[in-house]
Order: sequence, then structure tokens, then C-alpha cells
Amino acid sequence: MSEINSLVAFHAFSSGALLLLGSLLLVGFDKVNIKASRWLGAFYLILACSFIQLFLEGFQIGNNFLIHLLELPRWTLLPCLYMAVTYYVSPFSAKKEWILHFVPFLLFLLFSLVYLIPSIFNEQTRLPVLPVWIIFVIRYFFYVQIVFYWLVCYALLRDHQRNVRMIASFTEKIDLEWLKYLLISVLFLILIRVLSIIEVAVTDYTAILYFLGTILLAYATLTQKTVYTIQTDQPPEKEETTAKKTVSERLTAEQVKELKCIVMRKTTDEKLYLDPGLTLLALSDKTGISTHELSYILNNGIGKSFYRYINELRTEEAKILLLSADTKHLDILGVAIRAGFTSKTTFYTTFKKVTNLTPKEYIKANSAID
Repeated sequence: MSEINSLVAFHAFSSGALLLLGSLLLVGFDKVNIKASRWLGAFYLILACSFIQLFLEGFQIGNNFLIHLLELPRWTLLPCLYMAVTYYVSPFSAKKEWILHFVPFLLFLLFSLVYLIPSIFNEQTRLPVLPVWIIFVIRYFFYVQIVFYWLVCYALLRDHQRNVRMIASFTEKIDLEWLKYLLISVLFLILIRVLSIIEVAVTDYTAILYFLGTILLAYATLTQKTVYTIQTDQPPEKEETTAKKTVSERLTAEQVKELKCIVMRKTTDEKLYLDPGLTLLALSDKTGISTHELSYILNNGIGKSFYRYINELRTEEAKILLLSADTKHLDILGVAIRAGFTSKTTFYTTFKKVTNLTPKEYIKANSAID
């Protein structure tokens, strides 16, 4: 008995890890795609409730009402994951129909309030006998739901990765490969659940297996760059003030003007800004100008930081693509990627700052002119 209890304790480890991870995502730890991260955070918190329920049942503590409350949100588990995936692959789309995915949960909640919860508080309550098909649906709907939504999520991710390979040569930061590993981790948890139902020998070790699956989920989530890497307008540089002073003493106004022309011509003629991996160091290599001198020329000659200069050029490219007949098959995310953006939020923010319009408003305004 003590051995079984010690294994059941792993459910507490799983729920603790998921509660921490879900809380970080819900409070906006990921500043790049807030809607997606919050839906993923909700998924983790609900999954944590399931492990808390397993922990309480394993140690036979907690009353029936508490167990039922922890079980109630289970039907929202995979819809939350689906919403997270849809916002990751298409952050600019409005998901007005999201409530439809939670209709089964609302129906189950109503059923609980009317039928199950009264019987928990009063065991003498005489309840009408339910039709067999209703009992069947309540018992097995959750398992059908998790398989269905997992397949849909995987299909969304697969389509996204296929699309980005068609429109961008550098896909490492935009192919959402980490999300594939997250879905594999979720599939691992699903398989454990199935095996625990059909194979008694596995049941004693499910707590450990669930914990391993939880570690895989956490690793997949935390290795996505957007959780902790935020693209700022101008990243800080060490000894920036000293470097600028040294460069200003070394370059004359005429040299700054000449080098400015070289930078602008090189960047625009070769469309270097379309490379999503372009950095100050990479542009320095392309132009043959040291990074300190290049930074000084951009800030003092052009009057813009590196990221602002490059992102404004990408915005001009996006304006052309949004109105081009050749790119009508692309959604706004596809246009952003083709224009060289890697951060969805940066594209939207920069575009609005340059044009005072959102991409969709820009298309509508120019379509009206035509």
C-alpha cells in the first residue's frame, strides 16, 4: 500500500508543475502572442485539476463534491488547446466562433447542476433513470473529444509548417517546431490514459508516466523562443555611449553621409531586409562596415535604430504584398513572413505605427480607392 501511495504522489508533482506553468502563461509571461499563451495557460491549469483529482482519489481524501468540481472543467481541456494552436498559427484571425467549442462543457455543467450535484449533497434524492445513450455519451464523449481535437490541432500545425516552407527560406523561428513536440507530449499523455484503462499492469505506474509527460510538456513550452525572447525596438549594447563617442570622433559628416548611402543602397537594392534572420552583425558583414560604425550611421545618419529601419522597410514591402494579385492566396500572417517579419506582434505594431492602419484596414482603404 505504501508503494502505491508513493507513486500516487507523483500526481502532486505533475499538478504543481502545470499550475506554475499555466500561471506564468496566463499572467502574460509570453508577451509576443498573448492570446495564444493564455489559452495554453488555461489548458495547463485545467490539466492540473485532473492530476489534483487523481491525487485526492489515490489517497482517498476529499469529499465527492470537491472531486466533482475538479472533474467539471475536463471537457474544456482540449478545446483550450485547440484555441491556443489556432492563435499560434494564425494570430491575426478573429475566433468569433470560439464559444461553440465549449457548448458540450456548458451542457455538461447544466446537467451537473440539475442532476449530479443534488445527488451528491442528498444521497436519498430519487433521480429519474437516464436513457442508455445519454449515459454512453457522458461516459465516452471526453475520450472521443481528445482524439478529435488532437488530430485537428496536428492538422493545423502541419498546414502552417507546409505554408511557411512555401513562402520563406528561413523558417527556424516561424515554423512552430516546438508546438509539434508539445502535441507529441499531449499524445503521450493520451496514450498513457488509454493504456491505464485497457492494461491493468500499467495502472500502478501511470503517475510516474504522467509526470514524465508533464516534464515533456514543460520542456516543449519553455523552449519556444517567444516565451522568453521579446523583440525590442533596439536591444541594449554594452558600452553603447562610449562606442558612439569614439565613432563620432572618427567619422566626419561627409563620411557619415557617404556610408549612409552605401547602407541604404545595399539594404534596399539587395532587399536584405527580407531575410528574417538579418541582424546588425549580418548587415555589417554585408556592407563591410563595423557594427559600431553601422549603428552610429543608422542612428545619426538615417535617424533610426537598426530594428526600426529594417522593420519599416519590411512594412513597405508588406504594403506592396497586401495589394498584389500574386499574393491574394496568402493570409496576413503569410504576408508578414514573406516581408521578412518573424515576430507577429512586431509586424502588427510596426505596420500600425507607419500607416496608422491595421493591415486589414489598409487593404480595405486601398480597395475603396481602386
